[in-house]
Amino acid sequence: MIVVGKISVKAILENKKRDIHAVYLLKDKDDKDVRYVQRLTKGLKIEYVSREALDTLTGTTSHGGYAVDCGARHQDDIEDLNRIFCIEGVSDPYNLGEILRSLLALGVEGVLTPDYDFYEHEAKLIRASAGASEKIKWLKSEDVASDLIKLKAHDIKVIGAHRQEGSYSLLDYQWPLKSCVCIGGALRGLSRNILDICDAYVRLDYDAKIALSANSASTVFAYAQFQALKKGESL
Repeated sequence: MIVVGKISVKAILENKKRDIHAVYLLKDKDDKDVRYVQRLTKGLKIEYVSREALDTLTGTTSHGGYAVDCGARHQDDIEDLNRIFCIEGVSDPYNLGEILRSLLALGVEGVLTPDYDFYEHEAKLIRASAGASEKIKWLKSEDVASDLIKLKAHDIKVIGAHRQEGSYSLLDYQWPLKSCVCIGGALRGLSRNILDICDAYVRLDYDAKIALSANSASTVFAYAQFQALKKGESL
């Protein structure tokens, strides 16, 4: 897989969560970013190529002079984290990349998703996330419900973003110190097997009758959690 762009290439090299086959840089380009990438590529294959060659290799002219040929992302362990989000029903790589970017910016440490086969389009996800996909801890699960149960065994509360009888308003919910917030897609929401596992349900109160996108809902929940924990408003 070829990934392009300075931010994406830096993130891949810095976080070392993929096998690197080769790094491509624009020849005759020498600035602090190039030198930084050169330091990161110590021991790796690096090729200096013309702009035309890089255009051909990457299939785009918007590579910025940086490209990396890399493999699939390695899995992370997330059981020892305090702030986790589970994202279900978002299979578009651009949308998921945007979600990862927002979550990382708001201090979320890890993410759990179904094991969608993004590999063919993963470069788009990496770029949409501005490298967050490489920095955040990420477990791609073949059985999300089973992995949520494992998180509960580590005293992590599973919180469903879902409106139902007995749900709490996000405005006054007291967050546990360790939690996994489950967000579903805008059309179907969370699946029943995940809802049945949740320790609590938190709803988003607003007047509009249109559902928020998963990206918007994730950002709202992550920011509310960030604010509450920063103020010490947790159980």
